[in-house]
Amino acid sequence: MANQPIEKQILRFVAEQVSHHPPVSGFYCECKERQICVNTHVWTKSKFMGMSIGVSMVGEGVLHLLEHDEEYVFTLPSAYARSILTVPWVELGGKVSICCAKSGYSSTVTFHTKPFYGGKVHRVTAEVKHNPSGTIVCKAQGEWNGTLEFTYSSGETKVIDTSRLRLWQHVTAALKAGDIDAASEHKHQLEEKQRREGKQRTASSTTWKPKYFIKELQDISVCWKSKAHQGCMIIDTVKKVILRNIFIL
Repeated sequence: MANQPIEKQILRFVAEQVSHHPPVSGFYCECKERQICVNTHVWTKSKFMGMSIGVSMVGEGVLHLLEHDEEYVFTLPSAYARSILTVPWVELGGKVSICCAKSGYSSTVTFHTKPFYGGKVHRVTAEVKHNPSGTIVCKAQGEWNGTLEFTYSSGETKVIDTSRLRLWQHVTAALKAGDIDAASEHKHQLEEKQRREGKQRTASSTTWKPKYFIKELQDISVCWKSKAHQGCMIIDTVKKVILRNIFIL
């Protein structure tokens, strides 16, 4: 086993702001070796809550398992920036739904925000339901960025350490100990650059077009579909799949 070559797996990702009003971002990711691709759109609604800022993620994603020809449609949790005037920290909150029409399974994942007094951070609970029979086949609890324990209807249990999957953990650690002022200044420069480009397009009557996504009208909805473009979308099957990415205007 030790002498067997390790299969090379490449993850390809592309993201783009596909709309400015409202500010919608499109994301596409795929792994040919695992026969997986995901297409997502999101735009945000923010509100101030005293010492916190809440950001609602409006949109949905579609995970496609090509080997099984299954689509899993999922929503996104809200994000909260806490203690914005002292030492900022971020947590997720709210309910996320995941459903697959072909398999008949669905799941509700609840991201629990930390109580004002006591309690743990990053806590999450979930359950998986077989819709035709109404049976709860699995429950999960733990921390979304730590250890998760799964309990199945058969009595079997399984523990997964998600912290090993956090590819951005070093970036997160740097942000926690980093310069917030510098990050804010960089964000400001990017926004100013976009405003200047927008004014130039208006002055020249130039229509702005996304580079990696195609906009299609479907009744009262707008559909953004990723392009098989410039070698980014390399799975032939993906090119034949309509990657649903719809938001209501």
